[in-house]
Amino acid sequence: MADPILLATFITITLCCIGLSWFAGSDAPYVATKMDNIKDILKRAGTGKNKIFYELGSGDGRVVIEAAKLGARANGVEQSWIRVWYSRYKARQLRLNAVFFHGNIFDRSYFPADIVYIYLLSNAVQRLEGKLKKELKQGSIVITQTYHFKKWRPFKKAGDFWLYKV
Repeated sequence: MADPILLATFITITLCCIGLSWFAGSDAPYVATKMDNIKDILKRAGTGKNKIFYELGSGDGRVVIEAAKLGARANGVEQSWIRVWYSRYKARQLRLNAVFFHGNIFDRSYFPADIVYIYLLSNAVQRLEGKLKKELKQGSIVITQTYHFKKWRPFKKAGDFWLYKV
């Protein structure tokens, strides 16, 4: 029979690891996007059938799932494996075409994307500015929320959301 103190310690450590994974990320700590205006913003950006959508720092997957509901081939990139699993589970439950990748947003190429959504801290937004400018095809749209690019000019603004065309 297992020692109750050893078992309690193991359970506590496991729960702490899960909790730390949920809140992992220095460039994109988990702050859920408020869904009030997200469908409108995605539509303004042209999210729909035959569009490739990426969210960088996809958290619990809510924005990626909304893009998939609009018909886009929706992708999320997330640092926390537990949020990736959770997002995959939600998308599967809804039978949506949404893919979630575990990894660092700076280690992936976003060339095929038509629309990229980012809700990250200012430093990460600035680091992505040059990378996205170099990688995205002409005509791609980038949506930022709260923290915006310093060198790009948005073509639309709606509250905390700014839309840029590459």
